[in-house]
Amino acid sequence: MLASIHNYYERLVLESIQKRLAGRDELHNADFVADLACLALNALPARYVRHSVDLWSHLGDAEQTALLEQVEAAVEQALAIIGRRQDRPEETPAPEPARPRLPWT
Repeated sequence: MLASIHNYYERLVLESIQKRLAGRDELHNADFVADLACLALNALPARYVRHSVDLWSHLGDAEQTALLEQVEAAVEQALAIIGRRQDRPEETPAPEPARPRLPWT
């Protein structure tokens, strides 16, 4: 039942990322794409739907264009954020304290 509910922007963001990274797949891994998608999606309003085609068919041309422009801007902003993070010098992380084992592990 709830599996059919999703954020409409997810597909649009992933399509935008795929277009931007086309031909550069070897430079990016799944973690990079996931981080990029999360940053972009967090910059967009939530728009939950059950059927994507229903939403798209009810939007006018201007609304469709505005939606796609919002997605492109969010992905561009996410790329800039990740780029700034990668430009920072690596900090040597402090060693993590030993964690107690959980009783079920």
